[in-house]
Amino acid sequence: MNSRPTMVSFSLLALLPVALLWAVVVQAGATTFPATVEVDLIFPRNDTYAPSALFPIVFAFQNAALAPSLDPGFDLTLWAVSGLNTTGYSPALDLAATNFSGSDPTYVYTYVTHLNAADDGTAASYRLAWDFSAGNCSDQGGGALKFGGGFRNNSIEFTIQSGAQAPDLVAATASAAASCSNISHFAFNLTDTLNVALPAQYDSRNTCAVFSDVQPLVAGNPCAVQVGTATASSISAALTATACAAVSPVVSCPSTNAAPGGQDTGYTVVLGGIVAAFVAMHHL
Repeated sequence: MNSRPTMVSFSLLALLPVALLWAVVVQAGATTFPATVEVDLIFPRNDTYAPSALFPIVFAFQNAALAPSLDPGFDLTLWAVSGLNTTGYSPALDLAATNFSGSDPTYVYTYVTHLNAADDGTAASYRLAWDFSAGNCSDQGGGALKFGGGFRNNSIEFTIQSGAQAPDLVAATASAAASCSNISHFAFNLTDTLNVALPAQYDSRNTCAVFSDVQPLVAGNPCAVQVGTATASSISAALTATACAAVSPVVSCPSTNAAPGGQDTGYTVVLGGIVAAFVAMHHL
């Protein structure tokens, strides 16, 4: 008659390590604050490049899992700063559908076309201005949140010249490629995240970031992002696929963009903008 209570006690003891293990797993997955979310301009850099049919513009998010809490957004402008005929470009980069929950860093990118040297063959200078919006929130009590933030501005200049190096993400992000202090970036100092009661009012974001009142921006570590060959190839393939989906592609395109056997190619093609195509986000 005593065997049944004994068996029940043994079962409870057997489950105890599982419960403790689950508690450890939950704790390990929790975010420790303060935390830094960083966005880096991976390409181009302050350098000289050869003309190319598709000139990439690539950003990387570090600590990307927390990036949605910033409700991030880009406003890009690219124009020629030399010569009498100033040409303006408006590359589109929309983060609404970006999946930031994959591997870290998360890369987002677009491209511009017809970026050439000057008509006489000499070097042409270009300026890329990128405005980055990042939201900040605070608890007003009673479950009410106050949202703030706005755009922060940054820009770089680069040169297009015949005979120069072709755009190369691997070379641009090599450890000795540039001084970290010269890499265009922003790094945000988060002290917490708060739950958003009505995500539809916050671009469907479920949480919002709380910036440090004392030091909302920190130095960051843009040299931590080094693009490998596989990642560079994937980004190039995605850009090419987007260009080939246009009515009049500016590059040579294969007969089909589908992967063999109907497999997913790993990127999404979305068109947008007038002179540049918007590439749906791809991360590795």
